[in-house]
Amino acid sequence: MAVPADTGRSRISVQARTGVGTGTRGSVRERYRVDLPDYHADCDANYLRLCKLMPEFESNHCWRYQVPGGTLQVAVLERSRYTTEVCLQASADAAAKVDAGKDKNWLRPPPITVRMYHDARMAEVVAVDGQGPVGGDGLNFSYPNPAMHKEDERQQVNRYLSEWLAHCLANGRVDVDLTFGDRRR
Repeated sequence: MAVPADTGRSRISVQARTGVGTGTRGSVRERYRVDLPDYHADCDANYLRLCKLMPEFESNHCWRYQVPGGTLQVAVLERSRYTTEVCLQASADAAAKVDAGKDKNWLRPPPITVRMYHDARMAEVVAVDGQGPVGGDGLNFSYPNPAMHKEDERQQVNRYLSEWLAHCLANGRVDVDLTFGDRRR
């Protein structure tokens, strides 16, 4: 493809923009750009879903829900005026853990640490399985990197949280201990 000299564009940038020459050795890949409206929509939805899962937020610090095949526990790790950090952890039922001597706990979701921003009404994943920050610092991204994170890792884990919370709201049941006199049920 011939590029007129007066446009100021190089042949490589035209190829990257038009798709000509992509997939061949030496081609330039377009830089990843965060879809900010999509990302904020996920964080907004996560905040609302977490608020539904954590009634009486100001006075409680732990909630448990029965979900198909296990239990979800939501615990407050840290509270401040404008933010709250919570941990979501799932565990398998005793019946689901062992079936004919095989461990069924291998597909358990990792613990997820979420920071809720009350002034912005957003919730963002800050660590998965104790490893954070998710997606690195977002600057000077190179792949492969030591954590093997992809460029859109932060968006992926927030979308995963969104789907997981929607599943818990649709299928979860509150795990409540009832006390009658001195007996618990």
